[in-house]
Amino acid sequence: MKPTALLNRSVDKFIKPVLLERKYRPTLKKNLVLRDSQKAKRCFILATGPSIQQQDLIRLKDEHTFVLNTFWQHPDYIRINPKYYVVVDTYNFPTADSRGSAWVQDLIDRNKVVSACNSKLFFNIAGEKFITEQKLFLQNEIYYLAFNRFFTDDLKFNIEIDRVLPNVKNVVVACIMTAAYMGFEEIYLLGCEHDFLAHPSQLHYQGFQHFYKTNYSAKNEEDVQQYALDIMPYERHIDHTKILFKNYRLLKEKLSREKPNVKIFNATPGSFLDVFPFVQYEDIVL
Repeated sequence: MKPTALLNRSVDKFIKPVLLERKYRPTLKKNLVLRDSQKAKRCFILATGPSIQQQDLIRLKDEHTFVLNTFWQHPDYIRINPKYYVVVDTYNFPTADSRGSAWVQDLIDRNKVVSACNSKLFFNIAGEKFITEQKLFLQNEIYYLAFNRFFTDDLKFNIEIDRVLPNVKNVVVACIMTAAYMGFEEIYLLGCEHDFLAHPSQLHYQGFQHFYKTNYSAKNEEDVQQYALDIMPYERHIDHTKILFKNYRLLKEKLSREKPNVKIFNATPGSFLDVFPFVQYEDIVL
């Protein structure tokens, strides 16, 4: 390996994490108030898979529920009254050249719906400046999560949200770490089909993976080709899905070592996510 490449690798592995911890410490230390703060030991993480259309989520209105990303489009959002709302994908937040993008407008549009509930909000720290400047979600408590590097087989990665976390391939992984940090010990996953490899890429982007319709037109061949082939061909779906499932497995092993009381169950019918034991949503006593 060339000296320059070796130096860059050393900086990325050893120096950058330390600098990020220092940079984000003032914001992340605010999360300490949440550590083991929950007396209720059960929570539900509601993702956006199509199966939740067939589940009576109103049953969860008095439970501790985490929702994520575009779940605010659910017709019963207000009645479900989510306790926590989580968005960590960086594309949801503006960069220097994206102030007019659909993702940024989506974040602004959801402000009214999300703020209608007294939810605690968790955002990627990349969005802190934008959210503050735009005065978004003023009615809610806001916390930030920071990410860098990866889940590793030696389990020497952090899962405490008052420090920098490993990058996640899916926001559900971030929800699990947040819930465990807050003291929840019985965690149920809904809307987590994770059947990304069960469909050709074109179909994947025509709405199979969510309970709501996508913004682009599935009837427009150019739109479908752009999303399915240019942005995410099937080969990339394979790679991303493998990393995601490894995220879940390593997180489960880490929790088993450091928080052995935490148990995670998948209550998603037809789910491919077999890292956690399956249960029937209807069998959960509420």
